[in-house]
Amino acid sequence: MGFDLEAKGTTKNQKSSLAYLSELSSDTIWKERNNKIWKEVTDAHGYVFDRAKTLLEDWKSAKSIQKVSVSSEQQACITKWMKPSSGLFKCNIDAAFSETTNLVGIGMCIRDEDGHFVLAKTDYFSPTCNVHIGEALGLLSAMDWVHLLQPGTVDFEMDAKRVVDSFNSRQSEATEYGNIIDNCKTLSRQFYENSRVEFVRRQANEVAHSLAKAALSSASSQILVEIPVIMQLSEAVTASNPIPYRNRVRTNEH
Repeated sequence: MGFDLEAKGTTKNQKSSLAYLSELSSDTIWKERNNKIWKEVTDAHGYVFDRAKTLLEDWKSAKSIQKVSVSSEQQACITKWMKPSSGLFKCNIDAAFSETTNLVGIGMCIRDEDGHFVLAKTDYFSPTCNVHIGEALGLLSAMDWVHLLQPGTVDFEMDAKRVVDSFNSRQSEATEYGNIIDNCKTLSRQFYENSRVEFVRRQANEVAHSLAKAALSSASSQILVEIPVIMQLSEAVTASNPIPYRNRVRTNEH
């Protein structure tokens, strides 16, 4: 019994399966030969291939379980905040919404390549709006603020997939939401040529989310030059010297 492992259109995984099936078949044939010679037992027709096929299915099942295990480990990594690449900064952004106070809170936090806290900002606006519009305004607000600091290359992360997908799309919407995204793209072309806007899960964006919720109960916009208590409770971080910027203030009255 032979298999053409180099057949056109055969994938790498298929070749691996065929090779293993061939090996199993050879092993089964050898066992059948020994049974016939030494035990005078002749196996039924089709037994050789059926046995090899059964063993192959067991092998594929084991491989499948292994892949699921690896996938679960990778998924666990995605749910944790990851440091930016060497020489880069990362700004996490989120929005929170309150129907009671009719406010939208915005939180953003900048960290460096070592994961050290650099600066954070909270802001809010009224009235409340659709979630995707509020999240888009959060990205616009962060881009407008960060470029004034001139820190260098900054990547942006959000847990708002629709906003991230819209920003990275070449298409444009003739809506209020589309106009906000277009403004974000304009800022990106002007100040963030080598930066990226990426999606992360909520678990990896907890600091920005906590800041956004805190903004809902704040009397003013705030720029935080020290690690806020909220951040210390959300995840362990190490402080570093904040980026110098002009006219440093802790609060900006609306």
